[in-house]
Amino acid sequence: MLKKKWLITPVVAVALLFSQSAMAAVTFPDVNAKYEWAAESIHSMVDKGVVSGYTDGTFKPGKTITKAEFVHMFHKLFPEVNYSAGKSSEFVDARKHWANQDFAAIFNGDYVWPFAESVGGKYPNYQFYVNPDKPLTRWDMMMIASVRTDYTNQTLHPEIAEVISSAAQYNDMKVRQANYNDKFSAYYPVLYIDTTGEEYSYDGDFQDQKAEAFYTLTKMGVLTADNGYLRPKAQVTRAEAVTLLQRLYDATTK
Repeated sequence: MLKKKWLITPVVAVALLFSQSAMAAVTFPDVNAKYEWAAESIHSMVDKGVVSGYTDGTFKPGKTITKAEFVHMFHKLFPEVNYSAGKSSEFVDARKHWANQDFAAIFNGDYVWPFAESVGGKYPNYQFYVNPDKPLTRWDMMMIASVRTDYTNQTLHPEIAEVISSAAQYNDMKVRQANYNDKFSAYYPVLYIDTTGEEYSYDGDFQDQKAEAFYTLTKMGVLTADNGYLRPKAQVTRAEAVTLLQRLYDATTK
């Protein structure tokens, strides 16, 4: 009997030690009561290897991130989304960037043109720029997340009237007609819709893609508002990024 206890005890001790180590690995002193809303997502994304803490043992949940950092997290969480075909990024300014392979995987092919921050050169030798070190906004985050719902065939395709009605629920969502000075980039948080005719129509390139991303991710509850404000231009913190990624993972992974 004593021998059997002696054999079982180390097993229990090792199990307890492993459990305590795992818990310690995802416990950060700065993920306190202020960030209780993000704690579960932070721990989940750390466990999945999507993001890690800093060498001083903190997570820095309130630290803002860049587009490249979010794209890297996205690629780590959804490695099956890969359009690179083994090639470097088609964005000129991402080719020598540390996140080159992340940008290549997520955007090469059909996503290069709509997700470019700017376009140079002339046909057929266009040059696409993504501005990888740009501070990430909530609208940027939403648009990048839409690549995942496209991949899983979950992107919704509502009537334009439904998009207008949905946008009206938010105090800071703009829907209007376009003019020649407007920015049609996927990252610009305005939906250009022509409402002058008998039927509504999207007014400019990529506006249907923007509208569907907005409609899908808000309806899914992946991107949420605060007291009626979506805050599309607000910069994204690490806590917000992992929270959205966790929601996106839950909504698109069976």
